Amino acid sequence: MDQLQLISKQNPGVVSIENFEQLKAGLSRYLSRYKGAVYTERMLSDAKDDKKELTRLRKEIDEKRKDIKRAYLEPYNEFESKVKELLALIDEPLNDIKEFIGGMEEREKAQKKERIKAFYNTVSAPLGKLADSLFESDAFFNDKWLNKTASEKAWRDEIVSKVSQASKDLTVIQNTGGSNTPALVAQYIDSMDIDSVLEYKKYLETKTELITGISEFSSEIDNVTGYKIVKLSGTEQQITQLMEYAEFLGVETEITEDGFPSDMVELTVPDFDSFVCFDIETSGSFGAASGDSESEITEIGAVKVIDGQIVERQDWMCNPGRKITPFNARKTHITDDMVKNEPPVDEQVKKFIDFVGDLPVVGHNIKASDLRYIGKATKRAGVMFSPSYFDTYLYAKNFKEENGWTNLKLEYLSDFFCISQPDAHRAWCDAEANTKLYYKLKNL
Repeated sequence: MDQLQLISKQNPGVVSIENFEQLKAGLSRYLSRYKGAVYTERMLSDAKDDKKELTRLRKEIDEKRKDIKRAYLEPYNEFESKVKELLALIDEPLNDIKEFIGGMEEREKAQKKERIKAFYNTVSAPLGKLADSLFESDAFFNDKWLNKTASEKAWRDEIVSKVSQASKDLTVIQNTGGSNTPALVAQYIDSMDIDSVLEYKKYLETKTELITGISEFSSEIDNVTGYKIVKLSGTEQQITQLMEYAEFLGVETEITEDGFPSDMVELTVPDFDSFVCFDIETSGSFGAASGDSESEITEIGAVKVIDGQIVERQDWMCNPGRKITPFNARKTHITDDMVKNEPPVDEQVKKFIDFVGDLPVVGHNIKASDLRYIGKATKRAGVMFSPSYFDTYLYAKNFKEENGWTNLKLEYLSDFFCISQPDAHRAWCDAEANTKLYYKLKNL
């Protein structure tokens, strides 16, 4: 409404010290007695008196400054308060409109991604069963394709070029990878960098004992035809290690039963709005069979939610006390150089526990993974950590069939619900994405 105007009246006036030069000259003469004064131990009492006098004088002048400042700020503070009240009236409908526009833009992006996927499906035949995995890779999909300014010809040409290159690179990997082929293919899908994959191949060849042991599970990554339910019995460390091996091979795992004792209370219904959502990243490990030490935490990311509103975010990088495997370094973008000067895990986990306080924790697949790593660290640090917890992965299983979800990974579900993950596989980013996923699942 053009007729609405903010009319203000301002009489700031002029503030001056009318006798400034006279006061400055007089003060200089008075202070001259103190300049160059030399005190001895016998004159301690005199020094204390002089200090008291100068402190009094300084305070007297500074108090006058404060009085003038208060007098001039008081009308401005009152004016600012009223203006903020007016802005709040505008912000209420404005935020609703912004939310509507944001929702429409997200819907448009989702629709455009479907069009992109439909085109991709027409040119990705050379990739065979790896096509879907490659499309979901952050290294393949360019978020700029979703921008309104991105022309259809541009993203079509880029997709054709990427598919062509990937087909050639995967052929090289499958013809030369030998028993390491599953791991190398998974690494290529994550990075789409043939040079780094070939370098990784050389590294893996030094771990033949491990690779030989685990490659018996799968010799061809694209020959997957079904699934088996396997009951594994062992220590928590052994089970965690086996699940890491499965991830290393690109095999999706799902815990259907957990027989390990736990001091933590599992929450199964998302009926609360105050919690800490967290995620961790780890160093990875080639296992004790190859002489490698256990995997350790490299990052803890956490988001604090109070009454449905994010009030604080934290991210703690950790020195794992061991080398990060090349696979995990490429997956998380966390390198040895990034963590070498960071505090150790046992120190950082204490900060995380303080951050959580008495709140429940929320995370994706934390029952099978994250809580075990945190638990190991807290035991070493000599601190207790037994919050109630809610696992979004386990809760999402209730809706998998009816929604036609092919898997329950955080990246997949974030994409389904149009949740942005600007830096997936970084703990701080995944924790924030999972916070939004919690509410998406809560509303199902």
